[in-house]
Amino acid sequence: MTNFRKAFFLAMVFAAISGGVALLYAVPSWIGSWQRLLLWIASLGCFGFLLGGIYAFDPQSDLKIKPSSFGRISFGIIASLLLSILWRWPFEGVLLAGLIGAVLGYFGMAWAKYVDF
Repeated sequence: MTNFRKAFFLAMVFAAISGGVALLYAVPSWIGSWQRLLLWIASLGCFGFLLGGIYAFDPQSDLKIKPSSFGRISFGIIASLLLSILWRWPFEGVLLAGLIGAVLGYFGMAWAKYVDF
């Protein structure tokens, strides 16, 4: 269980960093409503949560806690379900988001190494 806690903490750190980066880039030039801004920041936080879960469980990662494809898939599904709740997608959108999150989590570092902030 401690591996999951470490991975969850790492994913939350990545989510906070992604949300903070989104906040720093968006606030100076934001024209729309504040609710919309917070929604976008939380959405990028979900993406950071996904990346943190991938880095925690991928064997190619320098930050790995334990290599586990099940852990990557789980964090991918959690991140995509949080995103679908934020955007209030219909049931079909929630299922599709879960599938996409699982696939992204499974492939892990194969695509995540190309993400550059």
